Amino acid sequence: MVSALCVLVFLGIVSQFLAIEITPTISDGVPETFNMTRKPFEKIGNGYYYLERNVNLNWFAAFESCRKMDAQLVAFQTLEEWNSVILHLESNKIEGIFWTSGTDLANNEEHVWFTTGQKVTLDSIWNEGEPNNDGGNEHCDVVLSAKDSIGLNDLECELKRLYICEAPQPITASFVIW
Repeated sequence: MVSALCVLVFLGIVSQFLAIEITPTISDGVPETFNMTRKPFEKIGNGYYYLERNVNLNWFAAFESCRKMDAQLVAFQTLEEWNSVILHLESNKIEGIFWTSGTDLANNEEHVWFTTGQKVTLDSIWNEGEPNNDGGNEHCDVVLSAKDSIGLNDLECELKRLYICEAPQPITASFVIW
């Protein structure tokens, strides 16, 4: 973001000396016409996600793995985001148990997205009877993706599972010069 600001300042100074008009536009995401990829992330709905399908890690190691990719464990902020990822899992027949950033480690029975600090407010995404803190040790949240059930569930953080990372939303800056 700082480099984009430097470019804007530079173009502003140049435009005064050359008597040209520069119109900047900054927007979220990458236009489809750019045909860009963000490997290893794949575009799902309006976001970019990495679905680890081979290596099982505990919740802490999964969090660390996402951070090494400049990403975060997924935090479902909207029902639209949830539905996009679930549709992707279902349509590609992807089954498994995937860590999210959901947890109640700070305050028992108060699930938040660790990556944002926001409460998990989408009650409809929990599997029936969840979260239940079964055995008093379930403090980290997963997406359970199976043929007969897809939803959020709490599990023991030390269990090794697959995980979903969410990349930051890219920003596109463009300039029209007259």
